[in-house]
Amino acid sequence: MVAALTVAGSGHANATEAVAGRYIPGAFAIPGAGIVPPPGLYWNAATSFYHGTLGADVQVPVAGEIRAGLEATILAETFTGLWVPNVEIAPGTSLALTLSVPVQYLDAEASVGRFDVEADQVALGDIAFGPRLGWHSGPHFFSLGLNVFAPTGKWEEGALDNIGLNYWSFSPTVAYTYLDVPHGLDLSLNAGIDINTKDRDTDYYSGALAHLDAVAMKTFTERFSAGIFGSVLYQVESDEGGIADRLGGFKGRSYSVGPMVKFDFGPKEKPIAVSLSWAPEFGVENRTEGNAVYLSVAGKF
Repeated sequence: MVAALTVAGSGHANATEAVAGRYIPGAFAIPGAGIVPPPGLYWNAATSFYHGTLGADVQVPVAGEIRAGLEATILAETFTGLWVPNVEIAPGTSLALTLSVPVQYLDAEASVGRFDVEADQVALGDIAFGPRLGWHSGPHFFSLGLNVFAPTGKWEEGALDNIGLNYWSFSPTVAYTYLDVPHGLDLSLNAGIDINTKDRDTDYYSGALAHLDAVAMKTFTERFSAGIFGSVLYQVESDEGGIADRLGGFKGRSYSVGPMVKFDFGPKEKPIAVSLSWAPEFGVENRTEGNAVYLSVAGKF
């Protein structure tokens, strides 16, 4: 069940301050999202690539200043560990603990008046951790979790290439999976809402973001599965602060539908799951619009 390892990696591409947030469409579109695997220690290495642009006439808040015509390229490698202790809180339930450490490259370009400014850097991102509780009944699997994002990434007021977001985020999540093994069918839903603290250096509050990922996967051979996913990002709360007020609350949204494939390698008792997905965005408002590609490799120690 290593495919059920949910990565709580940091994202950079939503509305909110610097049009950045904890989630990129498709980031949590994961087969078996509602499954907490059997007791043990699991690992995941997730590579994500995103490139997006925002029109030159759209103003955005960036680290305490207003920019326009933002273009961003992000390459991130997130390493996640998931520990499932051999304890049963109630019949059919299990507990898991996760820790995710991202390393990111960001190249950003924007307009400042009549001039274009470009900056890039590689640095540690915002670390995420949290508990997850799962239970199941027959082919139905459910899980509840809480991802906590700490402001560990590099951040500097006024900088265009900030890797960190400079505020804490708390993201409660709920996931469900219907697993029809005889027919090789996996239907999964993963929903969450990102609740942020205020950036005290810029006095900017990034409004809460709701997101939903749905996956339908079909197993064609013992080692190969393919399917489709859809993602919705919708900011349910306006931003607050001097710049946010000038920009009308700067609420954002985005949608994505894309393909996904999964391969299983290695021995059956300790398989290595490799998944690849592509998330093109559409219906975007108050954020960069572009494409994301995700490559995930997961296994058990």
